[in-house]
Amino acid sequence: MRIDQQGAIIVEITPLNLDSPTDTFEFDVVMTTHSIDLIMDLAKLSTLTTDTGVSVEAAIWDAPLGGHHVEGKLIFPTTKDGKPILEGATKLTLTIINVDAPTRIFEWELK
Repeated sequence: MRIDQQGAIIVEITPLNLDSPTDTFEFDVVMTTHSIDLIMDLAKLSTLTTDTGVSVEAAIWDAPLGGHHVEGKLIFPTTKDGKPILEGATKLTLTIINVDAPTRIFEWELK
């Protein structure tokens, strides 16, 4: 799990299937705040990038919109232009923009 505590929102991200992806990469996301209504669609604000330069946008933010405690799944495709995005990669970076901070970065080393 990775945690970012910028601004008034705490964001916790846990990859669910990086070691055994299917057609999608899934991340469990927990957002907590005491002052902001969490109505943002993370699919529109999130990008997954490898150290080989491959980047994909999130496909789905599967969570309720609104409230001060939101938990859901952020889902990305595992391929781009027919090629696995992890091919040759050793690091994966999840970037979320404009969630009470300009940029939140979460990184994982790959096996």
